[in-house]
Amino acid sequence: MAAARRRRLSAVTASVLLALLVLLPVAAPPSAADPAPVTADAGTAELTITSISTVVDEDEKATVRGTLTNPGTSTLTRPKVALVPQDAGPRRSDIASWTRESTPVPGTALDRTTLDDVPAGESAPFSLQVAAADLIPGESAGAAWVSIQTTGTAVHTFIGVHRRKEYVPLRLLWGIPLLLPADRRLFERNGSERDTAWEAAVGDDSRLAALTATPPAEDEAWLVDPSLLDVPKESPDSAIGTAERTVRSARASALREQVVGRQTLVLPDADADVAAGAGSAHARRLVRGRVKEGAAAAEELGARSDVLWPADGLATRERASALDALRPGGSSTLLVPDSSLTPGSFTPTGATRTASGTPLVVRDGPLSTLVAGLESADEVILARQQLVAETASVLRERAGTARTLVVVPDRSATPDPQAWERLRSSTGAIPWLAEGDLATVLDDAAEAAPERTPRTRAQIQAATKGDPVAPAVLTSQRAEKLIHDTEAMFTFASVRADGPTWRREMTLSIRQLTSTRWRSDLPAYSILDKQLTNEVTLAKDDLQVSSGDVNFFADTGRLQITIVNRTDVKLSNLVVRLVPDSPSLRIDGDPGPVTIGPDGRHTVTVNATALAAGQVPVNVSVTTPDGEQVAAPATLHVKVRPTGDWIYRIIGGAALLLLAAGTWRTVRGGRRAPEATSTTDHPEDHEA
Repeated sequence: MAAARRRRLSAVTASVLLALLVLLPVAAPPSAADPAPVTADAGTAELTITSISTVVDEDEKATVRGTLTNPGTSTLTRPKVALVPQDAGPRRSDIASWTRESTPVPGTALDRTTLDDVPAGESAPFSLQVAAADLIPGESAGAAWVSIQTTGTAVHTFIGVHRRKEYVPLRLLWGIPLLLPADRRLFERNGSERDTAWEAAVGDDSRLAALTATPPAEDEAWLVDPSLLDVPKESPDSAIGTAERTVRSARASALREQVVGRQTLVLPDADADVAAGAGSAHARRLVRGRVKEGAAAAEELGARSDVLWPADGLATRERASALDALRPGGSSTLLVPDSSLTPGSFTPTGATRTASGTPLVVRDGPLSTLVAGLESADEVILARQQLVAETASVLRERAGTARTLVVVPDRSATPDPQAWERLRSSTGAIPWLAEGDLATVLDDAAEAAPERTPRTRAQIQAATKGDPVAPAVLTSQRAEKLIHDTEAMFTFASVRADGPTWRREMTLSIRQLTSTRWRSDLPAYSILDKQLTNEVTLAKDDLQVSSGDVNFFADTGRLQITIVNRTDVKLSNLVVRLVPDSPSLRIDGDPGPVTIGPDGRHTVTVNATALAAGQVPVNVSVTTPDGEQVAAPATLHVKVRPTGDWIYRIIGGAALLLLAAGTWRTVRGGRRAPEATSTTDHPEDHEA
């Protein structure tokens, strides 16, 4: 009986085990954590999202499509791809961090798919779907955080969900900086690559050409460096090549045709560093001129020039006052990052005022950074989903308040134009976003209640320590040197045969050294600065004046001075002056203007009068017509020995002596003649 009982128990046990084996697969919940049966190098799989639903309504399904690529050396055996939701982070700053992660997350997969084997080096498409009802339940609008993942890797992104309109739409204004790059080749005088650099910067295939191919959209604003509108004048003396002049002229003309004045902010000429200009008297002297030129360009275009963009973002009362001093006759609106403001509970709106009343246009940091990182149109899909999450987070803060977010990438950023346009255009697919416009933002900033207090420099630096602001290049010392170089340039130009053309071109190049762009490339600034200094300054041995010892043994005579021109340009209107250090020698009239060809020499002759004997130093100077010295002074050491009245007394005495001698000989000869006659008298003579 015991044996029979054991057989019956074994049968019951077997039945129970069989039932469990049948039921377990049904009871087990789907999990993204289930490992896919892949080979040892499965961790090298790559996921690429090719499309994703931007925002879905509650009764719709979101679809994610992509490809799984096997870059390894072994086949991936039936890999699985899953969509796993994740709880939203507590802060807006967590959004960007989430997109940078690529590690699979635990959780329940809302959808998953198993692919066929993927051989080494090949890819396989996949598609996942999820009902909007399963995403962010209970919220009227927002973004679900999702991980698209396979074993070893994941893509973290977002899916927007819209159920009800319980908000005031956010307005977005997209600012496009139209600036020249920090490329010193653009302004090198003798650079063989200058034409190439200008073609790359503003030619038909350039970023600038693509960004300005059409006028700005209603929700766009252009921030323009007037340097783009400068067209070098054609001249036979110009060092600027035809290719450069042609490409710059074409871009300037195209830009003028596309500009919409009410949607354009004209920056100071060369995008001069206004933050540096507020920091020292020498820099202020330089930058104020650039601000004035920007205002003139803005007036011509019907645009605004009263918005200043300080690179360091500082907007304290003292800084605002210093920046206003750069614009005589009116206060300024400042374009600053949101890190410049005292942290609050909410994301700052794009138009506000400081506690001291300075109007501010506030760049949204996360969105500006998002745009700055767009390197190709392929990145727009995930960037658009991050835009969904960023704006949904801002909307959640104060859904019933009308606000504007301003997007302006950093100066040094070069987002792909096509990607920029696609991302900006995608805002139409996000229900809680509306178009902003520049005029409204500026009006709102001027009229906003002064609710926010600017932060100190130390606080801003602490807040931006992960992305510190580059220090100013235009320090007081460098600004003073630029002022000196400018003065030297005007001096040199006044005696060059090609002076007007050369001065105009050199002025434009020197002005570019005041630009904010050099904060991103100090070595390029230093090289260009040195080159321009050498170009505008006459070196000590470029123009040499003869000196030495001269004998002047006469009452009147001539002195000669040789001037050697070792430059490669003809010099004209040189004024030569000789000034004796002693009244013993007098210079009788100054020589006329002197012209010397390149690598040539010229001898200057002046009349002089000796008044007394002695050693007389004669100082020789060569100046411009205005009296600016252009050559190192030289000294002639003249040994003066005038002949004077004594020489005439000697000559007169000698003449008298000669006359007396002649008279004596004549008298003596007359006395001897009668004696001879008397002693030689002959009869025949008398007869004759």
